[in-house]
Amino acid sequence: MNSQLFVPQVLRFDAVEDFDLINTISQGWQHRWTYIQTGTTKASLLIFTTPRMQFSWVGYDNAIMIESSPPQGSVQLSFIRTQGVCNLNHEKTNKYELFIIESSEESNYLVNESNEVFTIVFEMSVFNSLFYDYFEKDFKQIRSNYRVYLDERKSENFIQKLISWFYFFQTQERALPNAIFLSIEEEIIEDLFSLILVSDKKVPRVKDHVIKARKIIEENVTNIYKITDLASSLDISGRMLQYSFQEQLGMTPKQYQQYLRLSAIRKELLSARYEKKNISEIIAKYGYFHPSSFTVVYKNFFGETPSQTLSKI
Repeated sequence: MNSQLFVPQVLRFDAVEDFDLINTISQGWQHRWTYIQTGTTKASLLIFTTPRMQFSWVGYDNAIMIESSPPQGSVQLSFIRTQGVCNLNHEKTNKYELFIIESSEESNYLVNESNEVFTIVFEMSVFNSLFYDYFEKDFKQIRSNYRVYLDERKSENFIQKLISWFYFFQTQERALPNAIFLSIEEEIIEDLFSLILVSDKKVPRVKDHVIKARKIIEENVTNIYKITDLASSLDISGRMLQYSFQEQLGMTPKQYQQYLRLSAIRKELLSARYEKKNISEIIAKYGYFHPSSFTVVYKNFFGETPSQTLSKI
């Protein structure tokens, strides 16, 4: 048996509001979440792990932005189902496109509606070897030069089979022998390989001004950065910036800016007890100087007042 990356486990949670729980249970992952839509956001998840593989299904009932990196020594393969716009690492993705992230990398994906994220994480050296044996091609070369998709016609059966594996592991009262884990892991990864389709060669990324604009907004989240000034600094029109954000992210620059500011405020509120800050002090840092008006905005966004958030700690 090759090196063990995970401790085998089976977990299920429904309607999770404290997303940090996901970091606690996911063995080596590091996630950061940003709320990007009005209304509360909850997650439901199924996870099973074997010594060299982890499968997770996480359903978010609202829009979300997630920055994450998989465990060291692993490769992450994910796809997202949503009716909205999905953007991964500043590229708008297509339906059933397979996201591939190695442990030395960080991913940033943003989905502007409710979504389901299906992820398989596999021990990297073993995955590379199995990939080459199956396709007779180098995995890194395919990943660098092509977009990779799953066959939509067969994907639902694959998802149902993964969920059936979850219930299989859930019924096991004792740890399975390593040989059985090995067989199951390789069966799952070969099922995945059988769905993979390779597109035409990747084309150069377009609309780099969206990338630059997001970076500027993120670096100035504590300030009110006027969108007209932002467009001017990028030497484009305000109309072009608005259109590009809508097309690539499904929201306007102003909405994106507000979502980041409100999420940052919420994070500070949740840690305020330890830093001994009050609400007025926190919101003023982000350009909100009228607590009563801010409370209306905050409650519309999160479904609770700042004081209610503060009381959770």
